[in-house]
Amino acid sequence: MHPTGSTAMTSFRRNNIQGIIDLGNADIKFLYRIGDDSDDWHRHKFESVVSTSPLVNNHPARVLLGEQSYLIGEEATAVQCDRTGNTDSGKVLNALPLTIHALIKAAGMGNPLSADLIFTCPSVKAYGSDIQAKLVGEHKVTLPPDDAALIDEQKQTIRIDSAIPQLEGYQAYRLIKSECPNGAVMVDIGSRTILVTVVDAQGRILNRFAKDDCGCHRIAERVYQSECLIGLKGLNQRLPNAEQVMAFLLDTTTKKSLRQQQATRIEPHVLACVQDAQTFVRQYGDKPVYLMGGGSMLPGMVDAFSDSQQKAQTMPEATWATLIGLSTVADRLFTQN
Repeated sequence: MHPTGSTAMTSFRRNNIQGIIDLGNADIKFLYRIGDDSDDWHRHKFESVVSTSPLVNNHPARVLLGEQSYLIGEEATAVQCDRTGNTDSGKVLNALPLTIHALIKAAGMGNPLSADLIFTCPSVKAYGSDIQAKLVGEHKVTLPPDDAALIDEQKQTIRIDSAIPQLEGYQAYRLIKSECPNGAVMVDIGSRTILVTVVDAQGRILNRFAKDDCGCHRIAERVYQSECLIGLKGLNQRLPNAEQVMAFLLDTTTKKSLRQQQATRIEPHVLACVQDAQTFVRQYGDKPVYLMGGGSMLPGMVDAFSDSQQKAQTMPEATWATLIGLSTVADRLFTQN
């Protein structure tokens, strides 16, 4: 953050927001606090989807960054769109519109807004500087008029003063450190990737494993193609796509008996996708295994990373664990930057 007397900010009214954003391949998760004195972290989540289709130009929910129109999040799924996880470059290309959308949802439109951000990525070396270059700077944002809602055009300047890269799936260790005298193996199962981080008792990284195209969306695609869920209670025909398969498998209201049946049906597909990560994890049998990320909630995933010696555990608030862990050191990271 800039010092109070910084001349760079004297003409720029601070409505400061500090945020920690997970630029995920399937969902964007944003943990944020508004105001320099606020210790209350709030949450926002939306689909990691962006569209610049010509159809966007007349859509009432479009956002203009400079001269470029975007639809972001759920609205973008109704037109030709780019899911962040569909390409290797999506995480960098979509970083700015997704982050601006998160900031608008958090703070609204109105006075000029300045933000200090921490963002997560699977590799700081591969993604950190490129995403940082996209985010840091002053961005002119326009929301077009919505005649149906009687809303006039809105303009705002959003200035991102800092963007600090941090490894995905690592800082969650802070939440369970006191329970791990020998360190731990942290397994982050995302939509597209699986990231494994081995840490010692002090939280120093001992080893890392990363594999692409093996996360929960790939599992859902395999399950969809196999039609292995047909016949389960409440499902008499194949679900229309892999996204709905994933939603069905991640439904938190599912009864335990049905969830066990789901786990049995999808086990071959889970194991096919996680076997390399599983092999890596089993090299560290002296350390407890903690799962996080959306894929950790799939039926049978805990069993896939358990063995006769110990049972893997799912992190509390598994999908938010990395961001919550980062929130405990956010003040230090912002001050050091």
